Amino acid sequence: MASDMHPSAHQEGFHLAHKPTGAISKNIPLSEVNRHCLPEDCWVALNGKVYDLSEFMDRHPGGPTSIAAWAGKDASKLFNEIHKGVKIDSYLRPESQLGNLGVDADLMSDEFWHTLREARIVEVREEIDRVLRETAYGHKADSLPRLLQDSNLDPQLKIKLQRLETQKRAALDAEDYTRALDVKKEIETILSDQAHAHLHDIPLDIPNSNGGIPLSEVARHNKPHDCWIAINKNVYDLTDFLIHHPEQRNSILAWAGRDATPMWDKIPGRFPSKQWMDFFMRSEWKMGDVRAEPQREPVYEQLKQLNDELRRLEGPSKEDIEAAKTAVKVPGKTDAPTLSEESRFPKLAEVSAGKELPFFTRAEVAKHTTAEEPYMIIHNRVYNLKPLIGSHPGGDDILLTKAGTDATKDFEVFEHSEKARVQRDRDMLVGQLVPGENTDWSAEATVAQVVGEETSEVGRYMKYKATDIAIGAVAWYLYKTVQNTKPLSQFTYSRALRHLHLIMAVGIFGAVGTAQAASYSEGQTRKQMLWWHKQTGLAMLFALVARFFLRMQSGIPPRFPGNPMVQMLETQSLRAFYVLALLLPVSGIANEYFLKWAPGSDKTGNAEDDKRNDRLAKQSIDAHKLLGKFLQFAWLPFHLGYTTFYHWTQGRGVVKKVSPFI
Repeated sequence: MASDMHPSAHQEGFHLAHKPTGAISKNIPLSEVNRHCLPEDCWVALNGKVYDLSEFMDRHPGGPTSIAAWAGKDASKLFNEIHKGVKIDSYLRPESQLGNLGVDADLMSDEFWHTLREARIVEVREEIDRVLRETAYGHKADSLPRLLQDSNLDPQLKIKLQRLETQKRAALDAEDYTRALDVKKEIETILSDQAHAHLHDIPLDIPNSNGGIPLSEVARHNKPHDCWIAINKNVYDLTDFLIHHPEQRNSILAWAGRDATPMWDKIPGRFPSKQWMDFFMRSEWKMGDVRAEPQREPVYEQLKQLNDELRRLEGPSKEDIEAAKTAVKVPGKTDAPTLSEESRFPKLAEVSAGKELPFFTRAEVAKHTTAEEPYMIIHNRVYNLKPLIGSHPGGDDILLTKAGTDATKDFEVFEHSEKARVQRDRDMLVGQLVPGENTDWSAEATVAQVVGEETSEVGRYMKYKATDIAIGAVAWYLYKTVQNTKPLSQFTYSRALRHLHLIMAVGIFGAVGTAQAASYSEGQTRKQMLWWHKQTGLAMLFALVARFFLRMQSGIPPRFPGNPMVQMLETQSLRAFYVLALLLPVSGIANEYFLKWAPGSDKTGNAEDDKRNDRLAKQSIDAHKLLGKFLQFAWLPFHLGYTTFYHWTQGRGVVKKVSPFI
């Protein structure tokens, strides 16, 4: 069918029914490699070739996470820098090489390659259905990677198995093979359960070795924590040797799960050779003899081949690919931070002491975005924010918009106290990132990495110009103040009150402006805007107290003529100003107090105190925001629109009435 879709298909030998695995092309475009970006379906491009490293990942000498980080990418540059001169094909099974990277642009486009892929998927499905109709055979996943790629697998079971696979990879990264073996046993226990045993054909029991062991069984034991090797028609379990002899681990893992006889005695004294066997081998490591593969019906092999091809053509689900893309992190420095969050806040170490935290990948966290299970990464740790929903002082929206992501930058912008961090770790900590995906938040990392991007040249220029304008404005203000010092009538506002009125007007616009700027900013800029907003609010509180005393001592000018009802509204507007000017900073201070300083369970020993503090902090910030909106959208428009602009248009000296420069 697909061969009829393009005139060059016959030239390339696209005889789909005769050669299913090469039905599309001998080459593979990078866009197809990009789709296979999961640990259980890990394609990597290296030096013009495409490899499926899903099987090799766990026995990679550098740990599986370093390979998983490059799943779905071209890793040629990094590979050549680290493994110069290494022939990767000698470490892989022949079937791991999938083809050459790229497509011949003269024969087909990238888009047409995918058109053929989709057409081939239809053909393979039809062929599988035909075989199943004609025989009594079925075909189930015979390995864990194949099971995880089964679109019919229960989502909860899939998540559970993927979580355990993550724990295993983290243990292999740390060369903790005992832990990796324990995780393997946990997986086998789940798969052997009656509720799941019918879903797969994965061999879980070690076969009786009296009749010999086929190489297909040896191939299953190809990990550092479960390493079998066939040599001269004998099968050996070298797992214990790998644990105690790390210096020879690489040469042995290259043959894990395979027949190493072709290399026998090629390098005397090295594995595998007679001298090596005589010196190291123990009799108890021998598992049995190699025997011939059990006979299987041709139709079984046909179904296996068709299902394998369908799995490769379909690739991961769109949801899994999207989660992997969301969690993309370019591999880099993964050393432990020299100045971690726990170093800055020592009480955090007490909270997590003795806890065995499971490992998560960024892709796994990216799938938890619902209000039922909102996960978030902060300082390389994973948190379930559900206990915070409904009580977060900043509101639930800010939590849910960041769910599934690394929110360290945003978290640090708001300068959470040690008390808030301790409560976070105590109530919401559920795991940690695999070491290979950690970000270095240490003191040596740039400040921009934590709080935002570095300021651009234009940004720095504008900052300097804004400083120049501010200095010029202050100089002009002082100059005008010196020019206007003569005493004023006792029947008008005092000059001190006039100065304070102008300063508070600037402060109000500054507080509103910085709050608006913070809502549209991120990182360092947002942090600076919030800082200025808080300082301006505190300054207005002190200015309000001073204004109250100056108001009591100052003369009061006569009112402008107008409708009595409007005059009453003007009076209430002024009173509302005093209330707003008092409640806005007080509510902000209350929020800070309940978040950072109010006695909590760390002092009282009562967990209810933390809930009370969170509730009061949220009520305070909600009131602060509500009052701020009233000031911005109700009080200011009325005060400026009528009290100022209207009287000015009527020729009344509204500016002269309050200006200090007269």
